[in-house]
Amino acid sequence: MPVLVAGSARGTAVGTFDPATQIGQSWREASRLLSITAFALAGLCIAVYATLARALRPTRAIGAGLNQLAANDLSARLPRFDLAELSVISGVFNTLAERLQTTLAERNALTRKLIEVQDEERRHLARELHDEFGQSLSAIAAQAAAAAHTAERECPPLYEECRGISRTTAHMMETLRGALVRLRPPDVEELGLTISLESLVASWNGFEKGRTRFEIAVIGEADDLPPGVSASLYRIAQEAITNAAKHAHARHVQLRLEAGDADIVLSVEDDGEADGASLAPKAGMGLLGMQERVVSLGGTLQFERREAGGARLVARIPTMRAEPQPWQP
Repeated sequence: MPVLVAGSARGTAVGTFDPATQIGQSWREASRLLSITAFALAGLCIAVYATLARALRPTRAIGAGLNQLAANDLSARLPRFDLAELSVISGVFNTLAERLQTTLAERNALTRKLIEVQDEERRHLARELHDEFGQSLSAIAAQAAAAAHTAERECPPLYEECRGISRTTAHMMETLRGALVRLRPPDVEELGLTISLESLVASWNGFEKGRTRFEIAVIGEADDLPPGVSASLYRIAQEAITNAAKHAHARHVQLRLEAGDADIVLSVEDDGEADGASLAPKAGMGLLGMQERVVSLGGTLQFERREAGGARLVARIPTMRAEPQPWQP
């Protein structure tokens, strides 16, 4: 463009653009805009994350409650949540847990009642066997002894037959005594659980005569339990030892009772040849009865097959101490 001085043209002014300068200025403006945009997006993401975290925070409590139910802890309950949909889930969860807890308590009470009826039937059957068969076998043994005495003097060929009747009668009486012990165990309430278990192990050692060695270990105080709990523990130990002795062909059976502050653990371990599939808790009425007794006491029953051979049965129940009775003059 022309340059005028005092109204007259004196020259021409020429203007040019520097591309590098323009690009640099544009980049600075773009960088500033991008920075502002990035900060805005970061703030928005943080706000969204915080909002979602706060909204989904109750799902952690729901997950923890479900894990408690999965672990058989039916006392789990969920609080009321701010979100209406989650509050509905909380209400349904609490109702379901309460109903399950009530149903389980009723089932355990019914199982305990059935076990009491079974034990009473066993005691009645034991009395009948003792009074009827016991007396009959004693009479047969006495008559066989008298016949043997007479045959020895008057008819020697019949002496051995009479002695055979006496031996058979003695074997039947020994078998009957074993059945009576299984049907009607010693009075655990009077003797205490520890002495009763020690007597059980001693009786099996005497019966096996060294073919199988039975041992017992009692840790903690186990004689201040309620009578029903002591009787159930004795029955569980009795059935477990019987299974190990008769079905596992074991050389060594270890009975262990640990009475702790939180729970009571009764375990029977053997080195036998039992098939884990045949000794599963659902396979036999004996093991099924043990499982029912343990569940009725709020406990668990586990069967473990050892790789080195043998098996281990573990019953775990919550510790329940008998309340001391008030002294009466």
